[in-house]
Amino acid sequence: MPEALGAAAVAALAAPHLLTQTRLSAPSAIALWVSVLALRAALALSLVVIAVLYLPATELFGLLTRWCIHAVIPFFATHLGFDGHRIGDVAVLVPALVIAASVLSVGFGIWRGARAAHGWLRRDSLGPGPSSSVIVGGSEVVVAAAGLRAPRVVVSAGALVQLDDAELAAGLEHEWGHVTRRHRFVALAGQFLAGLSRLLPGSGRALEHLSFQLERDADEYALRRTGDRLALASAICKAAGSRQGHSTPALASLGGSGVSERIALLLGKPGSSSRAGNAAARLLSVTAAMLTLTLAAATPVLAASDWDQVRQAQSDRVADCE
Repeated sequence: MPEALGAAAVAALAAPHLLTQTRLSAPSAIALWVSVLALRAALALSLVVIAVLYLPATELFGLLTRWCIHAVIPFFATHLGFDGHRIGDVAVLVPALVIAASVLSVGFGIWRGARAAHGWLRRDSLGPGPSSSVIVGGSEVVVAAAGLRAPRVVVSAGALVQLDDAELAAGLEHEWGHVTRRHRFVALAGQFLAGLSRLLPGSGRALEHLSFQLERDADEYALRRTGDRLALASAICKAAGSRQGHSTPALASLGGSGVSERIALLLGKPGSSSRAGNAAARLLSVTAAMLTLTLAAATPVLAASDWDQVRQAQSDRVADCE
């Protein structure tokens, strides 16, 4: 049963990367990559539980950690409180410590980004701008949604000079799309889930796909409001070189993820999304969600059932030194 669950999880994680991202509707793709990141996080935590509770009970682990150095050199136990078996126990906890450090790093980065965005608005704000935006100083082309709790759409003085009326309107609508559709919360969840699953290969790529689809969704929101593909593509191109081009949960910039792909989509012949691809994306989203719930429910049960066996194995290793 655990082997089948693991194989199904691996297949559900690999399959979304085979889909053509530009042929999926943005909402379907966003749901897909959030569910994939959630499954990755659940799988990473399950692997940590296995490392902490199951490896100590294996024969190989017993052979590798049966050093009894504290019995051979009593100085370590008498003066340093050092137990040779604890080396193996600490080694088992390394993956859990790495995940905890990763999540703390993500949380600190988000907090620092939100604080930087708040300070930027407070320091450089020049007054109200078009479409309920806030004008900030600077010669670069910056159009962004800044903040987490109460986001504001920001436009720089450079953008007001370098963008024409149609480009400015399209860029502002793109940012209002981020605010209206609450993309900051999706990006926030994605960052934490990627932090939890950082030990698994491909988690960074999954987060990149999610960021790209959030930008696509905001592009489509802007097109529904303005209908001007050329103006939006031109505004994205002009904003791409800004130092504020990197998007974070607290700062969604017009020149964010996937600039070249988004411009190609806007300038190319408008095409409909793939019906088969969207159906596959929805099926994979549901599958990943079900596997996530299964892993979340099964892991504590399996861990509790084998806890006594793990403690007995540890006791046996200690007894071998006496």
